Order: sequence, then structure tokens, then C-alpha cells
Amino acid sequence: MLQRWLELLSRFSLRNQYRLAELISLFLSNTSNQVSRQARANIRLCFADLEPSAQRVLYRDVMRHTCYAMTELAAVWCWPVERVLERITSTDICDEFLRSSRARIILAPHLGSWETLALWLGHNSNAIMLYKRRKNRELDSFIRQARARSGGSLVPTKKRGLRQLLIGLKDGKSLMILPDQKPGGKKAYIESRFFGFSAPTTTLVQNLCSKIDCDVFIANMCRSEPPGEFSLQIRPLEHARLAADDIASAQYMNDRIEALVRRQLAQYQWGYRRFDSRVYAAAK
Repeated sequence: MLQRWLELLSRFSLRNQYRLAELISLFLSNTSNQVSRQARANIRLCFADLEPSAQRVLYRDVMRHTCYAMTELAAVWCWPVERVLERITSTDICDEFLRSSRARIILAPHLGSWETLALWLGHNSNAIMLYKRRKNRELDSFIRQARARSGGSLVPTKKRGLRQLLIGLKDGKSLMILPDQKPGGKKAYIESRFFGFSAPTTTLVQNLCSKIDCDVFIANMCRSEPPGEFSLQIRPLEHARLAADDIASAQYMNDRIEALVRRQLAQYQWGYRRFDSRVYAAAK
């Protein structure tokens, strides 16, 4: 169903895909649903110092960009790769990334269009990316092909996949990691501060950096205004700080993600339950 809907939507321009997203956003913003409730909760928590009117403006912008992220998948997953990459009209890439010939870890927070960023990294550096298999085989096949078609390779989010990441780094390859997901199940994590509150944070980056001497970067692909084009930014991170002990590494990483998010607050994935459950309980 999702595949057919996206293939139909992909016949329209990116701007028209966003127009549909704005209509969806009007509905979702004014109804009680999981995404709207979580976005409101995160905004109240992280921006309690804002006036209620300013919180409402941020909430509406967040919901709009959340819906942009949904509908733009029609373009990102279904258009020819070159047609998508043509929409990247602004790049700010550090010299360290351009000169790097070593193994690289690229941290890609859930900011802006991270799916477009994955496409760019696959096309330009054959990046290896973690992928969680979907239960629906048809949907799983569609998503895997869409994400890998630019040249990147996908590995499972299991022990076998993590071993492949380590092997890839040892072979001098590039990895794309989404560092701000709440680790699920029995995956290793540590409590670290994010926007001033306790947030379960992956130790994967620290584990990799402590084992391999590599270059590390943080990247984001944000939507320009008016939406329809993208701007890419890549900045270096300090390997030594990420390879430090778990607590210091996680805090350094979260601080850098937070600094990036604060420049594009509306484009972050605030509809995601990022913080410890105790944090939300205490805020009620």
C-alpha cells in the first residue's frame, strides 16, 4: 500500500508533494494522535521558557516538517537518484571531509531530510548504513532497494550487522549512523543529557571509535525555504572525545547534535519519544 501510494505521489513535483503534506499537517496538528501528542510533550519539555504562543508556532512548524518528511519519500525513494540530488542547491562541506581518504563515520541526526542525506552519502562515498528489516516482505524489499540504489549498502541492526560495520571501518569504508535513536530491546546504551534532560544514548559510536582510528563527521540535509530544495552541511567531530569513556563520549555527541538542532528547530523529529520515560512522567 505504501509503495503504491508513494509511486503515485512521485508523479508530482516536490513542491506539490509538500502542498499535500501541509494539508495532512493541518489535520494531524488539530487532532490527538501519537505524533502530535509526542511533539507537544517534547516542545513543552525542552522549551518551557518559551511563551505559549511561541510554543504553538514551533509546534505547527514541527508538524509541517514532520509531514514534509513523509511525503518527500515519494521523490527520495522513487525518483532517479540524479533528479533527487539536483535538488541539493547549497553545500557547506568542511575541507576535512573533502580531503579524507581514511575510514569515516558520518553521524546523521534525525534533522531535515536524512533520507536525502543517505542517498547523497551512498552516491558520493558508498556509505554503509544500518537497516531494520520490516515484517512485510514486499515493503521491506521496496525500502531496501530504494535506499541502496545510489550505491550505499545496508546491513542489519543485529550483531552480524555491527560486525560488518567494524569490518567496513577496518577496510577504510564510510559508515552512516543515526545517533539519536532511543536504543531498543537489549541494545547497549547510556543515560546522557540532551536539551537538559536524561536521554538513553547509543554507545555504538564510542565502541567503534575506541577500536578504530578514523575520521568522524556530523552531517545534515535541511530543507530550504520555501521547501523544494535542500542544503547539505558536513562538519568534523573530535575522534578522541568520541573514543573516550562512555559518559564523556555520549555527552559530547549529544551536545554537538543539540547545537545542530538548535539552528533548525522545526526540522528535528520532535514527534519521537526521545527521552527517558521518567522524564516525561516528572513533567506531567
